[in-house]
Amino acid sequence: MLSAADLLMHADRISDPVGLVDRILRAGLLMRASDVHFDPFEGYVRVRFRIDGELEEVLRIPSTMQSAVTGRLKVLASLDIAERRAPQDGGFSWRMNIPGAPFSGPLDIRMATLPVRHGERITLRLLEVGGKRFTLDDIGLSGSARSVVDGVLARPQGLVLLTGPTGSGKTTTLYAFIGELLKGSPKNIMTVEDPVEYEIPGVSQAEVDSSDKVNFDKALKSILRHDPDVVMIGEIRDAQSLDVAIKSALTGHLVLSTLHANGAIAAVTRLRNMGLANHLISATLRLSIAQRLVRTVCKECSGKGCGECSGRGTKGRTGVFEIFKPDAETSRLIADGASEERILEEARKSGFVLLAEDVRSKVAAGLTTEAEAIKVAFE
Repeated sequence: MLSAADLLMHADRISDPVGLVDRILRAGLLMRASDVHFDPFEGYVRVRFRIDGELEEVLRIPSTMQSAVTGRLKVLASLDIAERRAPQDGGFSWRMNIPGAPFSGPLDIRMATLPVRHGERITLRLLEVGGKRFTLDDIGLSGSARSVVDGVLARPQGLVLLTGPTGSGKTTTLYAFIGELLKGSPKNIMTVEDPVEYEIPGVSQAEVDSSDKVNFDKALKSILRHDPDVVMIGEIRDAQSLDVAIKSALTGHLVLSTLHANGAIAAVTRLRNMGLANHLISATLRLSIAQRLVRTVCKECSGKGCGECSGRGTKGRTGVFEIFKPDAETSRLIADGASEERILEEARKSGFVLLAEDVRSKVAAGLTTEAEAIKVAFE
């Protein structure tokens, strides 16, 4: 089987756009890229892969091939070839068909174009159809954190929030929660997502569309008429989605969602800033988790660099977490409008672990590197 390096070697000399695109996709999959970026500049198109969260330039295509490559990708994604002045979104399925490849099944490739100074920028998101699902055993929770999560998921109602920046693994963790819930007694689990990242057997997943026939507000209101036990909302993004989430949590539903906040306790401040009353936060919030992803040391070479990790010394990623489960005292502080600093002070008395402390424990265990720990500490 050709390696990624073999596929990319002299690829800039290929004049066949079909063959060139095929080589780039194959190389991306072999290197376990999550995204492929085509950035046009004067004289060339830069091709970069996002691998374990980091962008890496792998190829420069001559500008003479730009139009042909763009056209090939647009054909695959059923986009308008003639439209070059407006952004477009599409997608296609693609199968690698290489024995021994890290992905054996078909891939769902999402594509977005954007007109820029020297042509059209293209980004491909690579999603394996029917691929490995992360479980709570896979995502990096410590033993004590796992016990807290299991206890909250066993409860019939309340609000569970995942916080962190884009690309921090929040959706993967939500899917792991749902996978755990599916192991228990039969439940009616429904989701509203934009978009649906992976299909989960046994779960009703509603996808928000661009035509506004199914927007977040409409989907959430409709879901509550379908007698759900568990509702997953891809993101609490505005007052409307927050209102539905809180009403659901107050009326006997377990609600899982994500929220943009810098820390687990900072989620309280974010909910306040969105207009939610303190007593409602206290009454509904059962668990708030802040997470980040850090690269893990390659098991084959213990971080020295080898063929398995393409010389990087790291392969794959794991999560680092802050787990905030309000107890009686912190719930009272939330209801009384106490500051984030005061809530943190009280939570520390009960063993609350900061992100920086969790990543340090993973460095000590040899799972990740000091450089990754520093990134989390100074984020």
